[in-house]
Amino acid sequence: QERDFIEEELNKLNPPNLFPPDDLPTLTKSWCSGKITNFEYLTKLNKAAGRSFNDLMQYPVMPFVLSDYTSQILDLDNSSVYRSLEKPISVQDSSREQHFKERYKFLEDDYKNCSEDERELKTPPFHYGSHYSNSGTVLHFLVRLPPFTQMFLEYQDSSFDIPDRTFHSMATTYRLSSYASTTDVKELIPEFFFFPEFLCNLEGFDFGLRQCGIRVNHVTLPLWSKEDPRLFVLIHRQALESDYVTAYLHYWIDLVFGYKQLGQAALEAVNVFHPATYFGMDISSVEDPVKRTALETMVKTYGQTPKMLFPTPHPPRSVGGFNFSGEMLQASIFDTLRGTQDTRTFKKPKNSKVPIPSVKGLMWGDYVGSPSAPEPTVFLHKLVNGPIGMLVPLQTNDVCALAPKMGLLVVYTQDKGARTSGTSATAKQIDINWSALVTYNQPDNIIRLKLKHNTPGVNLTRFGPDDTVTCCATAPDSQAIIFGTKSGQIVAHRCNPMPEKSCDLEITPPVTLYCHSSKVTCLSVCGAYRIFVSGSQDGTAVIWDLDALLYVRSLTGHASDVTTLAISNTSGDICTVCDSGNDSGSHIRLWTINGSLVAAQDCKLQVRCVAFSSAPEGTSVNVVAGGLENGTVRLWSSWDLTHVRDVTTQSVHNPIVSVAFSHNSMVLYAATERGFLVGWCRKDKEREKQPLLITFLDSKAPP
Repeated sequence: QERDFIEEELNKLNPPNLFPPDDLPTLTKSWCSGKITNFEYLTKLNKAAGRSFNDLMQYPVMPFVLSDYTSQILDLDNSSVYRSLEKPISVQDSSREQHFKERYKFLEDDYKNCSEDERELKTPPFHYGSHYSNSGTVLHFLVRLPPFTQMFLEYQDSSFDIPDRTFHSMATTYRLSSYASTTDVKELIPEFFFFPEFLCNLEGFDFGLRQCGIRVNHVTLPLWSKEDPRLFVLIHRQALESDYVTAYLHYWIDLVFGYKQLGQAALEAVNVFHPATYFGMDISSVEDPVKRTALETMVKTYGQTPKMLFPTPHPPRSVGGFNFSGEMLQASIFDTLRGTQDTRTFKKPKNSKVPIPSVKGLMWGDYVGSPSAPEPTVFLHKLVNGPIGMLVPLQTNDVCALAPKMGLLVVYTQDKGARTSGTSATAKQIDINWSALVTYNQPDNIIRLKLKHNTPGVNLTRFGPDDTVTCCATAPDSQAIIFGTKSGQIVAHRCNPMPEKSCDLEITPPVTLYCHSSKVTCLSVCGAYRIFVSGSQDGTAVIWDLDALLYVRSLTGHASDVTTLAISNTSGDICTVCDSGNDSGSHIRLWTINGSLVAAQDCKLQVRCVAFSSAPEGTSVNVVAGGLENGTVRLWSSWDLTHVRDVTTQSVHNPIVSVAFSHNSMVLYAATERGFLVGWCRKDKEREKQPLLITFLDSKAPP
């Protein structure tokens, strides 16, 4: 009652970012038509079923998708490397399936053959006394990650588990869950698909020595991932989005969220759990205090089955133009269990480059410049009146070209009822409600806001003569304006756009941030991860919290000034560029959002600007686009900075000062310091209508 009251009161306040829950039939239709990814769909199903990252007992559950954690080469086009999604993880082997059927039969006979008085004290028959998701399972996986480490110690009587039982190997974990143990039936948690840090013992906890004498430290990962946690998670995410998993995922949904939870369907699927684990069990209705306490303990320790969302079979998703039948699935799984290789493969676009040599079948994606997409072709090349400082991609899929020393504030409108998420959102559902230009190009050091065409700017703030503004960045939702200065200070203003009122923008007093010891050279903001990053002449880049306006961490080790940087909207990864130190060329570094250095690459030519593509994770290997001093746009893999391709045109030979992908990454724009603009699209899309390129090169406000 208290929870419902609080929810009712919050709804009365009409929070601006509160959207109605996803309509389940619409969500399922979006997945079946390929508008959202498997990961996004499973995440939303968990939410609809009452699962939450804030509740260890009802933590989101994800499937084991792979069965091969020992090979040096992984082929995602070969169905033998996947687990059977048609069956629970616990019965991947036929011998285990028989064991659980016999257990159920034994408990059923015992339950039926007792008196009615005895039956009240007994539990109805079940296949599994443990569960695929409970607080113990979640803490088992997250034991290396504070604050879950402390939670684990509280759960385990202030001590770590026996070293051999500690989560130490992916191969061992799958072996135990799928066939080697009759009590371990774990599925996975979402972190296996997006958060590599939980696989690393970054805090140096002492988990002890296993019986073989090996100390438990980082989780041992497959050779095909180069035993690298980040690569493992990226590959694992692509496995989740593979054609095989996509074709059979509806079977797993039937088991976990669907009609195979209960009744005859659950019995036939070997999917019956302890009655105390099922959603909707009312413990308060049990009158016997001893039995009620016992049930409460069971619920807290056994786990809880998600709320049933689909009382009928879940529809499949079409893959490659046709649906795989259950008969075909059964044949391939039996072949796998017999140890014979399934030769059936899934067709992929042919391309000569592979993201990782140890993994076959990875998807580059469909964005412009992707090795698996048609060649980029020029659809726009024109000279504009005046120099260009920055290209800004808009959520409407258009791109703005701004003059030097200028920033852009934009507020978008979107119908709450029509809101879709992630890859299913389209530009037609988003429009610009309000926009303004921020200028800092005058000798009086006054920052001005241009709201109307051909009208004087509104003075926002003024900097002292000894500390001029060197760069500016704005939050995508126009909730903040951030300035970098010559002294190294960063000055941030929180903003509240009010386009329906006469004042347009409410701006708060400045917050000054200190970390750099010399001039701030570049700023980049990422709304998706709520961070911004500053680069400086002192050779450091600093990550800041966009909402709290607080220091997070520094990225150090650059040999010289950090000249430019960019943040990925899909992964949160950060690319920084500095001079290579030999008077020619640049040094590029790729970092995770948590400050770990992923890769470094030298470029013989100077890299003047960088930008990430934003194709959906799991179905793409995104790239970092770098504008070079000779007019070339070079693409590097966002996984490890390996060279992917160069994008060139004969009409551009001057330094590229800004590059930008459109919001859907289907168009790439580049601008030279002399005001020449070039746009590339995929060759098969050149006859289609392309995003608008809007130029603001004379401090005039947007209309």
